[in-house]
Amino acid sequence: MKKLIILLFLLSSSSVFAQQIIDENIQKLIDKYSVELVLKCEIVVEVNVEGMKIPNKTIYVDFVEGKKPKVKGKGLALIPKKGMINQFKELFTTPLQAIFLNKKENNYTYKLVSLDEKSKWVTADIIFDESTSQIYESIIHTRKQGSFKAVHTYQDSKYPIKSIITFDVKKFKMPLKFIGRSNKVSDFPDRNENVLGEIILLYTYLK
Repeated sequence: MKKLIILLFLLSSSSVFAQQIIDENIQKLIDKYSVELVLKCEIVVEVNVEGMKIPNKTIYVDFVEGKKPKVKGKGLALIPKKGMINQFKELFTTPLQAIFLNKKENNYTYKLVSLDEKSKWVTADIIFDESTSQIYESIIHTRKQGSFKAVHTYQDSKYPIKSIITFDVKKFKMPLKFIGRSNKVSDFPDRNENVLGEIILLYTYLK
């Protein structure tokens, strides 16, 4: 009986220890994106949905350490939260399991699985640079709003200068007041149609 108890204790201890070991590549991402953003930026929002004309919007975001971002502008409701430059902070503060998929040249591909039943996202496939830890592409599957694919372009800054986000128009539920008066109800995709929308975010970082 004592041997059985000791064996069970050792197995449970090793299991806990294994769960605490984090892949070094993912740990670099966690260290990078867990830092509080302190910056100001202007974001031009361009929305492309087949059959609809939606005017561009401009918003201003002020990231203040320890506080929620301050956002000004009329285009906020058009931006999926999974596409903002602070989206990965939420991702990496969630308990997760990281699964290595492949490596091509300097880019790693991983699948992340949320271990929190209450988190807004379920899984995420990410592609990032080995040396800079910049995430170039992500496909995030959420519990309620479908999937969001984001492709990020970088220049000299560690933050993206451009993001292209693809999403399911029906599940995103685009608000009427932001789509422009030139559109009619008949312009909206039929409920049975699988229509993808595209949002382009152009960032200008302010001093």
